[in-house]
Amino acid sequence: MTVSLTTCSVASTPPATPSATAIAATPSAATPSAAPTPTPRPSFATVTSAAGVVWEATDEPGGPPVDGVMVWLRGKWPDGYATIAAIFAPSGAGPFPAVVYLHESAGLTEAQLDMARRISIGGFIVVAGCELSFARVQCQRRFALRETEAAFVDLARLLPRARPDAAALIGASTGATGALYTASTRSDISAVVADSGVGLQYPDAPVLLLASRADTLIGGVVEQAQTFENALRARGTIVESHYYDVGGHITLVNSQTTDDAVQRVIDFLNKYAKR
Repeated sequence: MTVSLTTCSVASTPPATPSATAIAATPSAATPSAAPTPTPRPSFATVTSAAGVVWEATDEPGGPPVDGVMVWLRGKWPDGYATIAAIFAPSGAGPFPAVVYLHESAGLTEAQLDMARRISIGGFIVVAGCELSFARVQCQRRFALRETEAAFVDLARLLPRARPDAAALIGASTGATGALYTASTRSDISAVVADSGVGLQYPDAPVLLLASRADTLIGGVVEQAQTFENALRARGTIVESHYYDVGGHITLVNSQTTDDAVQRVIDFLNKYAKR
């Protein structure tokens, strides 16, 4: 069944809630003695966003199975461009707050997919979408990159068991810049997490800034984040921050900071994405 939205495509207008069926859990794995078999594709009712992007279930990308993914979705634009997204969802009927994870320039890595899984366990439906491919998940980069980010937000709000009113954003490195930009152009963003990166746009939604003084990839990233934090506060934006002395680039996936950073993100989203 295709669930189409007929609402206006203006980004700030909440799309209609679809009557799609719930995501089905992935069947249990075969016994160790059995020959490997392809993972069956979960059932998922196709959904179409107001922008005309059609999302339907697709096969898991090649490589080791990603733990915790409820379903892989392929999104296709009217002009033929397509991308892929992993959907993580907690158990229960919901509805759950929706979260979109925007990856770094290295692509959607296995470490970032696992982080999305951990965030989801905190009680969130998480969309980890692919914008460009150098890593675990392959996709082609769309020229109008911000359209891809917006499409992930629209998808998150359409998912069964997700709250349709808003979505939160988590961005890593260049993804942090994208998250801040997207949040500044929409009124349906509940909260923003910017990890190891800032931007030039100032969203109205609450912001959590994370960075490490031990980041050797981006020099002065903490100083940049502090300057951005001060600008947000001057505008009256709710902002929280934590700057680590250990770790490195992308605190959510660095082994020295990941546990603390993930918990800080969950606590932040519990305050602002669930209200």
